[in-house]
Amino acid sequence: MTFSKPKGEIWFLASCVEFYKDEKGMSGQDAYDYLCKNNAVDFIVTHWEGLHTTSPMYVIDSIDEFIKNNAANSA
Repeated sequence: MTFSKPKGEIWFLASCVEFYKDEKGMSGQDAYDYLCKNNAVDFIVTHWEGLHTTSPMYVIDSIDEFIKNNAANSA
């Protein structure tokens, strides 16, 4: 995936992958692949301005909620 986003968004996405992998006990690559597969990367990049001012746990909870809601809407 190639990004043409401002650096802040990319740094925030990298931070989110780190937060997520640590919380879920995944490797960085597995966490990134999981977030991509569930469209959460787009969610993170689209909402980074609001999310980056919150705690890592809030970000993780928001990602999990997005994935859950996205899965329910896809079923």
